[in-house]
Amino acid sequence: MNKLLRTVGLVVIIATAGCSGLPASDAPATNETTIENDTAGATNVTQSIGISVDESAAGAELTAIGATYPRDEFVVSAAQHEQISIGVDTDGDGTTDRTFNETHISGVNNNAYSFDITLDTGYTLQAGDIVTVEYPALDTPQEPGTYTVELRVNDQQTTNATVDIE
Repeated sequence: MNKLLRTVGLVVIIATAGCSGLPASDAPATNETTIENDTAGATNVTQSIGISVDESAAGAELTAIGATYPRDEFVVSAAQHEQISIGVDTDGDGTTDRTFNETHISGVNNNAYSFDITLDTGYTLQAGDIVTVEYPALDTPQEPGTYTVELRVNDQQTTNATVDIE
């Protein structure tokens, strides 16, 4: 339940940041990252990311989502399928309309600075959908600062977001 509330909260933040998520919107896509413990040197924290789907990924089945962190700054550890939460807000109202659990995850790959989740969802992405994922096995950098994280959907859409570490 706590993961669902964090996901819904992330979607609300995205929706109120100027990205309504409606396909007819001319607003630029807003991509967000939040972290449960933004303290420098924190270990085993959950990172939540939200990606607003654009035309490059629209029309395709949701099959992959991932993030790459600055090398030698963050540490990404392995996570079990049941620890990962994935959802889609399909109408921009800040509520997750579709959720996907461990039965939809076919693989989780990570290295020291990134993770990639492969999925079998049967869900076709639409422009304006906000795809969210919570990944629970991240260590933050030792130094405070603003860091750029690369976010991916289906290897068709790549964008950057920032995370602030205090």
